[in-house]
Amino acid sequence: MISGGCAPELARWALRPEDLGYIRGLESKASESAALAELLATISDRRIRRNVQKLLVLGAEAVIALGDLDAALYLKEQGEEQLQIVADAVLSHFRRLLEFLGMVAPKAAESDEAAGEFDLEAPSIRTLGGTSSRSIVPHKQRPDADRWKALSKEMSTLQYGLGSELKHFETRFANALKNDNKDQAVRDLNDATTGLTDGVFAVMTTVYECFLGYAEPERMVPGHRDSLGKALAIRRAIADLRRGVRGLNRKVQDPSTPPDVAETNYRRIADAMSRFVDSDVFYYLRSDTRRDFWALRETLTAGNAKQNRLDAEGFDKYLDSLSFVSQRGVLIKHDTDIKGKIASDLERAVKFAKLLPEIVCDVIDQAFVKAERLSGLSDEIDGLVLQWSSLSPEDRQDVDTAASLGRQLLELVRPPARAAMPEGGDIF
Repeated sequence: MISGGCAPELARWALRPEDLGYIRGLESKASESAALAELLATISDRRIRRNVQKLLVLGAEAVIALGDLDAALYLKEQGEEQLQIVADAVLSHFRRLLEFLGMVAPKAAESDEAAGEFDLEAPSIRTLGGTSSRSIVPHKQRPDADRWKALSKEMSTLQYGLGSELKHFETRFANALKNDNKDQAVRDLNDATTGLTDGVFAVMTTVYECFLGYAEPERMVPGHRDSLGKALAIRRAIADLRRGVRGLNRKVQDPSTPPDVAETNYRRIADAMSRFVDSDVFYYLRSDTRRDFWALRETLTAGNAKQNRLDAEGFDKYLDSLSFVSQRGVLIKHDTDIKGKIASDLERAVKFAKLLPEIVCDVIDQAFVKAERLSGLSDEIDGLVLQWSSLSPEDRQDVDTAASLGRQLLELVRPPARAAMPEGGDIF
């Protein structure tokens, strides 16, 4: 019997025939992704478009199958044999993706030849001050072969890393089953599905980065998120809750606020808290943080503005304290990379704003798309993104308007200058 400490807490395992049919039907779900359609629309080469589509569909299938591990496990006799069947079924789509990566990665040399058909420095692509204007051309406007070449090189590294991770899991899993240690086998399977899911998202994100210049993981496979996606969702939801509560709490804390207005604002704070606790994102939080929210909700919903004024203030301050979310390693790297890409794009764009207005406006627009991925990191960046999103399409194509907002965004994402260390002193 599998101990109660395992997750999921089941003793014997089997995969029902109807669930195999469900898993085989995943391709139709994956192909419905709006993000996939948006990407494919930028590719004119049919061969490349077909390979990119297959790569993303296989990735979506793998993510969905790995995410459905719990649904694939059932009580039945012959636990050891059925646990192996479950693992094979859940990982089968991942293995198909890995096999296709093996066919994609070695084609970098072929892509070199194909890329030679495109003259990247042709007269139609002007040079300015010794700098090719291609350096600021959005990814989706670059030649198909050029983008495919970049993707092939990236896939080689990803194929090796994912293949190694799968081999390590298979070794541990087989050893656990051989020693009749089903508890360990279940833990290995759960750990593997988490790690491999992040790996598949890395593959899919790389495809979007190479062909569009940016990626939105939560749109690639709707309803499924990797570790980074969950952290981003938490940060965004907490930032939205914090900003809403802050405005409402000001009225609650202001002694001059009429009692009925204070009570109305207090009730809205409690309602906002309850909506957050009832949301899917809430369950991405760590268990200790969830306990804090549950306790605060019980206090707020049972009280009123007069009796619980200090509790409302405490909740406001507590939300401020959750800024630690942005200090998680996965978010620090994500934010640093995104800000670096935005800064790099905008540095060139604002420099050539008057010379290449149409291209520059597109680059700035894509910079704001990337900036949306920083939601919750900074109120200033969020406010600027909101300002950009409220512009009409015509205003976004006005080079003066676009360049002005682009410069403001550049100042917010540009790394701060390092302070010079005083001679003989220390910086703490």
